[in-house]
Amino acid sequence: MRVLQLNLNHCEAAQHLLVQTVRELKIDLAIISEPHKPLDTQLWVADASTKAVIWCCGAYPFQSGGNRDEAGFVVPKLEGIYFYSCYAPPSLTFDQFTDFLDRLTEHARQHYPVAIAGDFNAWAVDWGSKETNARGQAVLEAISSLDVVLMNSGNTPTFARGEASSTIDLTFVSSGLVRNDPIWKVMDIYTASDH
Repeated sequence: MRVLQLNLNHCEAAQHLLVQTVRELKIDLAIISEPHKPLDTQLWVADASTKAVIWCCGAYPFQSGGNRDEAGFVVPKLEGIYFYSCYAPPSLTFDQFTDFLDRLTEHARQHYPVAIAGDFNAWAVDWGSKETNARGQAVLEAISSLDVVLMNSGNTPTFARGEASSTIDLTFVSSGLVRNDPIWKVMDIYTASDH
């Protein structure tokens, strides 16, 4: 299964390019943060804030439609895997952020296997940041309660704007899925987004 993860940053051009990229790369599932607007398809599920989205764009149908009433994440089931699309805006207070993490990990503990991906707006040396901030430490502590592995590898940032860059878009998968030797990488393609 080919999965693409991207924060569209509410950009119309980025969303149009995403549709084209999905076709060209034969993507089965797109995990999206901050879409421009919903696509006109029933295979598009979003959280309550409409900022975390999963788009089933390949041959694999949803086995369940997800939890659309949660804010911050949505999770449909596809091919036996619970895919989480997450978005934690930088505007969240620390208490709101830890509440989001508590709800996410509580939900994920009830499902297996999982793939948790999205824009956490958190920094930690574990995924390539120069330092670990409070949000990064909170992610590390919350995720440690799950049987997941961080897939981010390498030194390529997932966000770049001008001279600033960072790794704030993260992917975690159940350890059982890692046995299948998945490939994770930051692609070098134009997206019209700063992610």
